[in-house]
This record gives sequence, C-alpha cells and structure tokens, in this order.
Amino acid sequence: MNLNSNFDHQEFLKNSWQKKPKLIKNFLSADNLITPNELAGLACESFIESRLLTENPPIKIHHGPFREEVFGKLPSKNWTLLVQSVDHYRDEERFLKKLFDFVPNWRLDDIMVSYATPGGGVGEHFDHYDVFLVQGEGSRLWQLGKPCGPDTVIDDSSGLNLVSEFSITQEFILEQGDALYIPPHISHNGVALTNSLCFSVGFRAPSIYEMSPKGIENNPFLRFTNIQVLDKPDFSCEITEEDLQHAFNLSAYDDYEGFVRLFGTLVTEPRSRELFFNEEVESLQDLLVRTEGYGKLNLHPCSRMAFCVISSLDLVLLFVDGRTYPVTINEANLVKEMSNNCCFKSFISKHHTSECAGIVLDMLRFGSLQT
Repeated sequence: MNLNSNFDHQEFLKNSWQKKPKLIKNFLSADNLITPNELAGLACESFIESRLLTENPPIKIHHGPFREEVFGKLPSKNWTLLVQSVDHYRDEERFLKKLFDFVPNWRLDDIMVSYATPGGGVGEHFDHYDVFLVQGEGSRLWQLGKPCGPDTVIDDSSGLNLVSEFSITQEFILEQGDALYIPPHISHNGVALTNSLCFSVGFRAPSIYEMSPKGIENNPFLRFTNIQVLDKPDFSCEITEEDLQHAFNLSAYDDYEGFVRLFGTLVTEPRSRELFFNEEVESLQDLLVRTEGYGKLNLHPCSRMAFCVISSLDLVLLFVDGRTYPVTINEANLVKEMSNNCCFKSFISKHHTSECAGIVLDMLRFGSLQT
C-alpha cells in the first residue's frame, strides 16, 4: 500500500489543508485493507464500537455488538455498518495511517470504516475536524454543502446530528483508491452506488473550550488549527513551539507551562483506554530481566504519544496516553528516539540508566506498551 507518487503534499498543505475540499484521484493503492466480511466480524465483538443504520436517511441507530445472523437478514440496499477505530485491531489500517506522514502524527485520530449497500449512507452531516474519506472497494457519491456554524439547524431525532437544510454545492464519485479531503464544518453526504467500503481518517483539533480554564462558553466551532508547514515533520510526534504558542494564544490560560501540559494530555488521550492491560513490574531491574524473555516490547496499538521541547525552560515534556513526563533537556534525543517507532526492548537495554528508562517502566505498568 503506497501513496500515488504524483501526490504533492506541499501543494495540498499550501492550498487545501484546513481551507477547502479536494478530490484526489488514485490517492493510494488500497491493497490488503479490511473486507466487508472481516468488518462484520469486528462488529460482533463486544469490545469494539459499531453501529448499524438500516435506512437512509437514518431513522434509528442500532449499536453493536451484533450477532452474526443479523447481517444475513438485512436487505440488499440502503443500510450502512460503521466500525470505529479499526486501526486499533489491524496492522493494515495502522499502516494506512502512516501514509499521512505529511501531517504531524499527534493530529491523527482513528480510522472509522463504513460498509454500505447501494443507497446506504449516514445522512447529511458535518464534522468538527479534518477528514480524509478514502474509498476502498466499490464506489460512492459524495455531495458537499455549505459551511456550518453555531446557527446551523441540527436534527438529532435519529441519534445522529444531521443537517436539517442541505444545499449541494459540489458532487464527486469516488472509486477504489480515490480520496476526498474535507475541512472542518463543511457539510457533506455520502451515498453508496455499489456495495462499498469507505475509510474515514480523522484528525484531532482541541476546542478553545477544552484548552481553557472553566468559565468560558463552549463553542465547538472555535478550534485549534495547526501552523502551516509545508515540509514533512522531522519527528511526527513532536508538537512544535509554533503550534504550542498558537494554541496558547487561542486559549484563556495565563500559565504557559501549565497550558502546554494540558494541551499534550488532550491530544494524547486514548480513545480505547479499556483495551490497555496493566503490567506489574516492580523495578527497572525487573524490567531488564523481563525484556530478555520478551519477543517484543512495542507501543500498544491504541496508545498515543507526543512530545515538545520548551527551550525557554530547558525542558522536554513527553506525553503518553494523557500522562505527562517531564524530562531534562539533555535527554531530548532519547525522547525523540522513543517517539520515532521505537523498539522499546532494545531501547531499555541501551539506555537503562536514563530518565527515559523510568518512563518506559511506567508505560509498561499503565499498559501503553505490549509484549
């Protein structure tokens, strides 16, 4: 699975990212992605969030887990299955996320996969975040509408926040491997033309309300937008000082370091904390002994990591699954190594006397690492 070599990420970031929708034909080769039967299998698992919409426009949401026989009784048209965070359970979808390395990794959220039969869809809606809609097998019609705001009338009678008034401004048909990028708050509607799979790659954007002390009005339309940088980040998990300063200026915080700690916890809060399994490890020496028997010691698929270097304070902050770890500036390179697809088994062997080794121990205790 690879991005089309003709895709110009710099042109995209300059002209489209957080500005306007963009259709990207032949965006990637959608090889080895999940099949409809495999998706239905995930929807039968009790620990996976799934939803079934049996009409379009939707009247009611049916929440999983589902029994296998449910899918055999469905009609041939007008229904949609949605499964959240498929990248948490499959290597192929995790690799799909890595293809978006032109955007900082800490901005990426999860991959929701939808399977729809002809006529199926989730209705006219909008998101508060950027999203790439990547077409798997089959074809789907996407209609774009006007930007939404606080005054947009919402119909939530079905359990979905659907736009009451939707005027089509653009239409696109996506075939396998195509992608449609949609910035925040642009209303859109997808309708399956054939049995089809869509991979929704979402991006996190904390609201000003979330980034501020209590007492301000919650307006979900006021959100962080990252500083435009056209080059791929050197370290995909790094929150740059430019982004931090921009976010700080948007917030109502007075304490910069306190704000940075809050921001890092927000963007690394895991979606599926219940999937972590805590390990009882008493000490670094115990960890060193154990690593000799481990086949691997890697970041948990549900785990989220980010870091920032605050030069003015001679401080590095590492964020893992909503926890904050202060690290002295002389170990900045070790933090970068940890964040860069690190093999923690070899890391702990090489750097067992470092501050970061203690963080690895804590990560294992909290379940952020898996063996």
